[in-house]
Amino acid sequence: MEEEIVINLNDKIPGAPNFKYKEFIKSDTAKRLGIYNIPNQRQWNNIEELAKNNLQPIRDKFGRVRITSGFRSSELNMIIGGSIFSNHCIGEASDIEPVDDIPLIVMIEWVYNNLQFRELIAEFFPDGWIHIGYRIGENIKKLKLKDEEHNYQEVTLDYLKSLYPDT
Repeated sequence: MEEEIVINLNDKIPGAPNFKYKEFIKSDTAKRLGIYNIPNQRQWNNIEELAKNNLQPIRDKFGRVRITSGFRSSELNMIIGGSIFSNHCIGEASDIEPVDDIPLIVMIEWVYNNLQFRELIAEFFPDGWIHIGYRIGENIKKLKLKDEEHNYQEVTLDYLKSLYPDT
């Protein structure tokens, strides 16, 4: 069994001072069902890299963002109907949305043009949220669209922009 690490969930993440560890494990479903949703050391390391390389730069550019889904234990992921291959389960993905009135397409375009990422998914676009995945050494910059039927399609930035009103 892997050794349990002690992390103060109220601590700020190194290299990502606008984020605390607790933001990545918050889940009303886990709380309600009593699901253990705490990462191991490798998963915490992945979360730190994601926060430092993607979320903090997004925060610096656009202001506050809300993590709507960060780390998910396998049990939690299964219960909410997540993919068995979900990068959320290894701490390499978060779903985010701007707190301020920033169009998702503006944020997506900036991330696409300025950051390294494994995958960037416009979920339930144009009114949904952004899924961003980061993996050291494997940031292949795949841009995808997820529709209401939970289908994924690899797309171009120009295609996404064509779907957004007033762009």
